[in-house]
Amino acid sequence: MSLTIKDYSVAIGGQAIIKEASLSAEAGEIVAILGPNGAGKSTFVKGLCGLRKARGTANLGGLDLVSASPAERAKKVGYVAQDLAHLDLQMTVFELMVLAQNGGRHSWKAQADSFRRAEELLVRLGLMRFARMEPSRLSGGERQMVGLALALVRKPELLLLDEPTSALDLANQLHMLDVVQTITREEGIVTLAILHDLNLATRYAAKTGILRHGAIMHHGRTEDVITPEVIAEIYGVDCHLVELEDAGFRAIYPLAVRRTHQLPAGTAR
Repeated sequence: MSLTIKDYSVAIGGQAIIKEASLSAEAGEIVAILGPNGAGKSTFVKGLCGLRKARGTANLGGLDLVSASPAERAKKVGYVAQDLAHLDLQMTVFELMVLAQNGGRHSWKAQADSFRRAEELLVRLGLMRFARMEPSRLSGGERQMVGLALALVRKPELLLLDEPTSALDLANQLHMLDVVQTITREEGIVTLAILHDLNLATRYAAKTGILRHGAIMHHGRTEDVITPEVIAEIYGVDCHLVELEDAGFRAIYPLAVRRTHQLPAGTAR
């Protein structure tokens, strides 16, 4: 199972946000989607899960996500949004986990293994203490973890994460991405994760795609894409890159914003 995106475009209000992008990933890989603010990262993943109208092709194991019906897409794709307002429901976390696995069934009776799958995943993510609570009572970071659990419990073939660690402390960032990496490999899925922390990308992503002005400027193995030269080009930041051989990834230390780099209006240097 693989994901192959070709000539992929997404427009909002007649304006092209994503422009003829191409990207590929294999089963078991995490692909980091990087880029400066306003590059189109969220729009990129929203087109894949049907929240934005897209053109081109996005072939996932023989199914074109761009032309697929909502029902076909829903069976294949798990999506964790930045805004988790949709979790403000009068249902417990455990009830939502069971419902997520049975929402498309023409029966009031849940599948026999739905309860086991829900419990196993909540335990794995360290969320069992929230099982009988409503998501509205949880913190932003806890809700992000619940959102991930709801996406994973359906066993997607493609997992889309839109800034999944934005509300998490350091320990929970690593815990979440450790679990995502393990499940991605064990279940042979493809994961696309929008990240702002380049060190999380070098630690977890096999491949990286970098967006700027709606176009993928660089795409390939993470070690080939996240380099001081590319960071300077895309972000306008000089940095130092250190090989952490024992850890198996690179650490990036930003040094300074380049004087020639144009910051967005209202941004302090």
